[in-house]
Order: sequence, then C-alpha cells, then structure tokens
Amino acid sequence: MDVRRCDSEEPKKVPGLDDLFERVTGVERPVPPKGPKIRCPLCLWQPKKRSRWYCTCGHGWNTFDTAGRCPKCTFQWVDTACLSCARWSKHRAWYAPDDEGRGAA
Repeated sequence: MDVRRCDSEEPKKVPGLDDLFERVTGVERPVPPKGPKIRCPLCLWQPKKRSRWYCTCGHGWNTFDTAGRCPKCTFQWVDTACLSCARWSKHRAWYAPDDEGRGAA
C-alpha cells in the first residue's frame, strides 16, 4: 500500500470543492483563517466570514473586518454581541492572545 504524506500547511484549493462540500454536507468547509484567532470570550463561538452584525444606522457587516467600526456611519463599537450566546463583551476581548491563537509555537 502506497501511503503519501502531505506536509503542506494550507489545503489545496480545488475550484468549486468548497461549494460542493457545503451543499452535500450542509456544513461550511473549514478553512484555516489568516490573522488572529477570533472567538467570543464568553462561550468561545467563532464567527464565520459571512457572519453579520448590524449597526444602529441599519448597516450590516462583519464587525471583525473593521475592528468594530461601522463602514457606513463610522461609529466605533467598543462592545460586541455574540451571535451565539447573545451576550456582550469588549470587542478587543474577541481577539485571542498569541498563546491561545495562531501565534503559539
């Protein structure tokens, strides 16, 4: 039996494979994120790229794309609500420290 090992850090992208995986399984295919690990500091839920928060001005966006600043009205959110547990915490607390996130050795 020929067993080959792949030491690649990143999975190879195959066009359409992520969409097919999600349609068949109903689950979004995990993709290793770039940058700091983002998670709710209270329940540890991790938002997806398509997760959306809504500002009082009515604009919806992923708050972690802009570090909590609404791109429409420029209001800076200091606290962020978790879309899973519905509790509020400081926006900066969502960014995991290096020893808990991707910077750990």
